[in-house]
Amino acid sequence: MTVESNYLEVTSPPTSSSGDYRLLRIAIWSVGVYAGLGLLGFVGFAGFWPPPAESLDPAAIGDYFRDNDTRIRIGMVMIAAAGPFYFVFSAVVSKIISRMEGPMGVLSSIELIGGLFTAIVTFLPPVIWVTAAFRIESRSDEMISMLYDFGWFFFDLTFFCTFLQQLAVGLAILRDKRETPLFPRWVAWLAFVTCAVYLPLVLLPFVQTGPFAWHGLLNFWAVFTLFFAFIGVVAAYGHRALRTLEAEQHAGG
Repeated sequence: MTVESNYLEVTSPPTSSSGDYRLLRIAIWSVGVYAGLGLLGFVGFAGFWPPPAESLDPAAIGDYFRDNDTRIRIGMVMIAAAGPFYFVFSAVVSKIISRMEGPMGVLSSIELIGGLFTAIVTFLPPVIWVTAAFRIESRSDEMISMLYDFGWFFFDLTFFCTFLQQLAVGLAILRDKRETPLFPRWVAWLAFVTCAVYLPLVLLPFVQTGPFAWHGLLNFWAVFTLFFAFIGVVAAYGHRALRTLEAEQHAGG
């Protein structure tokens, strides 16, 4: 055996085992924990579906938190606990994207980092809102209202993290040169439509009512609906893509 063959043997990357793919398939469905636990806290306990309106005055916000302080605290803990599962999901999607692009491709890294920041954006606002509900008897209406506003602005105005993540997914799908792509092309266009729906969130600081408020038709209902629809579609087709990649590896020896 030559020195060159020894070098190649040492530096050749190890192939993924069936156990690796099995773990990836389990991990991609962690997005179900993210959605299920998060929505249960958001909707079932905190009652943020839709949330108290952007147009409400501090007294109304204060009354809502006082009337529902225990439910809000439970709900916020659940949302915060759900947040990191989005990063687990994103890490698997990043692995899949890395197989669509070449070794110097940057889209998998953008998707992974976007997923990390989206997870952070998920669990930090609940910490702000649970702070508003904590020691509720000593909080003024103005303090509760300020924390409530802060949480929503942090939650919504950081949308570019998720925008870049989903844009990377869409571009990666269109760049997949396989005869049968790992994801259908229409998933890329769903990603682009979802990204476009996020853009009106920049109007939040300038309105308090209507479709562009944080409880409005576009900036709440459309954003939440498309976000959860998109991650559900990506999880389902990502699971299928992992089976395809495993089959390709076994076929290639």
